[in-house]
Amino acid sequence: MRYPGYRVRVELDGRAAHPAERRWRDAQRDNAAAVDGETTLRYGWTDTTENPCHVARQIANVLRHNGWRASPHPCGPTCRLTDP
Repeated sequence: MRYPGYRVRVELDGRAAHPAERRWRDAQRDNAAAVDGETTLRYGWTDTTENPCHVARQIANVLRHNGWRASPHPCGPTCRLTDP
């Protein structure tokens, strides 16, 4: 997912799409994005399934740092989106 207006990229890494022999491409792409002033955030399956609020909070913080003025919405009554 790219947020070009905020210079942020979010990637979900997994073994099927990111086998060891192709990871260098991701690193090269991330490095090129950094040269252009973009931040790449990478998450794995466990991050998004076991800590989705933490992931959302990190993404929101980076987007805000780059000018986003909105707020993320909690996913439910037990969401820890706003926890430190």
